[in-house]
This record gives sequence, C-alpha cells and structure tokens, in this order.
Amino acid sequence: MKTLFITGAEGFTGQHLVDYLRRRGYEVVGGVRNRARKLAFERKFGKAIVCDVSDAINVARAVASVKPDGIIHLAGVSLPHIANAEPLTAYQSIVTGWANVLDAARRAVPRARILLASSCEVYGDAGTPRPIDEQTPLNPVNTFGALKATAESIAHTFFLNYHTNATIARPFHYTGPGQSDAFFFGAVARRLAEWDPAVHGEKLQLPDLGFQRDVLHVTDVVEAYAYLLEEGRPNEVYNICSGKTHTVRQIVEMMVRAAGRRVELVDLETGEDDEGHVTWFWGDYGKMRSEYEWEPRFTLEQAVNELVESCVGQPSGIHNTR
Repeated sequence: MKTLFITGAEGFTGQHLVDYLRRRGYEVVGGVRNRARKLAFERKFGKAIVCDVSDAINVARAVASVKPDGIIHLAGVSLPHIANAEPLTAYQSIVTGWANVLDAARRAVPRARILLASSCEVYGDAGTPRPIDEQTPLNPVNTFGALKATAESIAHTFFLNYHTNATIARPFHYTGPGQSDAFFFGAVARRLAEWDPAVHGEKLQLPDLGFQRDVLHVTDVVEAYAYLLEEGRPNEVYNICSGKTHTVRQIVEMMVRAAGRRVELVDLETGEDDEGHVTWFWGDYGKMRSEYEWEPRFTLEQAVNELVESCVGQPSGIHNTR
C-alpha cells in the first residue's frame, strides 16, 4: 500500500495517525469536514479533501478521486453524550457514514484494505466485571454504542455481499497529548493546567470517580490501527485496549500530580437521567496478542503526563475535537 485515505483526519486521533503513517512512508490524503479545516490540515500535514461522510455523493467522489490503496475510517460523532442529544445527526455520521465509505470503496477501489473504527461502547453492560474479549455479546446501553453496533452489522453485510476487505477495530478509552477538552480527560487536564487556587480553591468536583476504565495512550491506538490496516483479517473484529483498569479517581490523581497541583477530588453527584452510564470497561486484547504479537508500549502515566503537558501554556479551544 502506498496511498491511504483517512476520514476524520483533522481530529485528535486522526492527526496522531496521519503523522505516524507519514513517518512510515505512506502518502496520506486526509478527509476533513469542510474547506476551513482542509486549509488548516494542509498547512500542517499535506494533501486533504473535503469529505462529509454523511453525504454519499461527496464520499464517492472523494474516494474515486484519491483511489487509495487503503482507507481508515475515523470520522463521525465520537462522544456518547452528543449522540444522545443529537441521535439523527449521530446516525447519519456513524451508520450512514460507514455505509457510504464501504459503498464508495466497493465501487471505486474494490481491492482496497479498509479499517473501521468502532468503540468499546458496543459492549455496554457486560455483566460482572471481567476482561471483555471479542466473543462477549454486544449489549449497548446508550445511543452511541447502539449506532456503532449497527454500523458493524452493515460492515459484516458488505463483506458477505460484496467481499469488502474491511477489518473492525474496537478501541477502549484512550488519551494523550492534544486531546480536546470536549473529552473528559482532556477537560480535566485543561482545568488543572489553568488552576488558580485563589480563584478555584482547593477542591475539584468531578462525576463518576468510582467508575473503572481501561485507558490507553493514543500512540498505542494509532499503531494498532496501522497494523490492522496492513495485516488485519477481513470481517474480523479486534479489541484495542490495555487489559488493565483504573478508577477515574486514580487516573485524575495521576493528572493532578503531573500538573503539580494541590487539589482535593470530590465526587460530584449526577442526575438519574444520564443515559447509559457503564461503571466499568475492562478489555482483553488476547486476539491482537495471539495473532499479531501486539502489546501496548506506553503506560497510562505517560499518556496523562503528556496530556497535561500539552495543555500547559496553551490557550483554550486550540485542541482538536476528535
């Protein structure tokens, strides 16, 4: 493979992935949401093309013009609370987006390798806390997870009917330098970087501190994506995770230390109407390990330290939103 097309290339994951792939010698064309993002992306990374994944004609034209050897599809709503608030928009960007990318590929580049980014949210409430492998039945409990599960079923249908060469990645949670404050850990890092005890006091109230999360460094995720694009088997699903859990409190405490703050964490009570909160996510990456000898290379401490460091001295609003 020489030329790759990355949808959602201007986002948090996309920029890390594009940088990684270019260093590996690939020619990368970024699919971005609008012309303003296209110009910003091209100044930093090179060639880009406007690609609204909810628009079938736009996607078809983009893929046909690039004629890539491989496609990594990242674009679409990536925050569960946004999917809950705007379900139609989320459906169009996730479910319709996957269908549009797959159909464009089967028509213009039927032999292209395709990697589709799903989410651990498809597992939802998996019962008793234990490592979740790919054989665990899907039980999404929020709109985002349900839409990703539906998109996965469409990918399986395209394989059965059209033999598309598509692999599905199910990343668990991850963070790292440059993550937007639209995401929980990005928002916490921003608050800690700007913390002024005279203004904010010494207590930081946050929700869900007792929840358990399996969190990776973003670099581990993009390396896994690249590997699955090159080697992943068609119509297969792979967890991308650390195989470890920490409470949200433990993770934020790491961030507090990285920021050098003296802050007391206080549980913030949330309303009963919050959709589909899952108290734990704990992944099993045994399939990646056994088939490809893949292992995470970075620690959670490295991820949060680099996240906090990236916020220091940076004005609010500059981080990427995916």
